[in-house]
Amino acid sequence: MWSDGPVTGLPSTEASLLVRTDFSDDAAWERTKAAALRENDDGFRAHLHVVDDASLVGATWQDLRGAVRALDRQASVLFIADHDALSGEHPIQVVDVSRAARPPFRCVASELWGVDSNLNLANMEWEDFSDNVESDGVYRGY
Repeated sequence: MWSDGPVTGLPSTEASLLVRTDFSDDAAWERTKAAALRENDDGFRAHLHVVDDASLVGATWQDLRGAVRALDRQASVLFIADHDALSGEHPIQVVDVSRAARPPFRCVASELWGVDSNLNLANMEWEDFSDNVESDGVYRGY
């Protein structure tokens, strides 16, 4: 279990990380991961490096953001599969890794590819997504 110390062991990669922080339901995690990695009808998918390490259970987005920022290489965005992400539409937490440190929002797994691709390629801005969340704070696409 994560112990309020510094988060370590995250891979240094240019791919966005999908970090699992809830280990209460393995089947729900498998569904969430599959949904996040699934190719859509147009052939697009998120290019994620999955981190499935039980030592990160309970780690906060702030802790994970700090750990990712300390890596030699990192993507522009971090995705967290916490308790809330393991149900329904799989609203995965989206965390800004830039110096701007914008507040996170949630994105349904089926739309993760667009957030991942467009933020990492700088085709779109953070606000293009965060300003288009629905009343429940979840981005479901345009």
